[in-house]
Amino acid sequence: MESRALEFGTFKLKSGRISPYFINMGRALNTGAFAARTAQSYVQEISTLNFDFDYLHGPAYKGIPLAALVAGYLYTTHNLNKRWGYDRKQEKTYGDLAEKTIVGDLRDGDSVLIIDDVITTGETKIENWGKLTNFKRDLVPRGILIAVDRQEKEESGESASQVLQKKGFTLYSILTITEIMSHLKTHPINGKMCVDQHTVKAFDEYIATYGV
Repeated sequence: MESRALEFGTFKLKSGRISPYFINMGRALNTGAFAARTAQSYVQEISTLNFDFDYLHGPAYKGIPLAALVAGYLYTTHNLNKRWGYDRKQEKTYGDLAEKTIVGDLRDGDSVLIIDDVITTGETKIENWGKLTNFKRDLVPRGILIAVDRQEKEESGESASQVLQKKGFTLYSILTITEIMSHLKTHPINGKMCVDQHTVKAFDEYIATYGV
């Protein structure tokens, strides 16, 4: 909450839904201290889950600094020297075109861990994986690790995790939005409650409609 990465109000999501909260991971990276704490949280989760992977992929745009930071902390704190990279939103049309869609030392047969900020639907993650498999052959998905799972169902009624599971991906999250809200309802931050009854009511109604 100190970084204001989690905000309450009225927000239109990419999915078109009107949400009473919004998670802006950019704010969790906008100082050296915040960036270090965020990266360390990912590294701790990777260590706890004992992931075995060759390549760390950060989807553009928020995933790019996350992948860079996490790769660095994996090396300095766990002596794990992992290759990492990211995709381009627009294809590069000049210079070295070997990296026109994917930047980084991705190799045929790599096992890949994707890290990103949040997830609402699984489709964007599936599309991003398509960029990787179009670039190199025989890639193996090791999972998708995010900071916060919004725990929403898609139009099909399935959760993002279920949609991803059908495509061979396992979704992991450091936190879920219900875990965060449960904590904020009962624990003050710097001596102040961060959510009031109106905020809790709006959140509960949203989850009742869109939650899994």
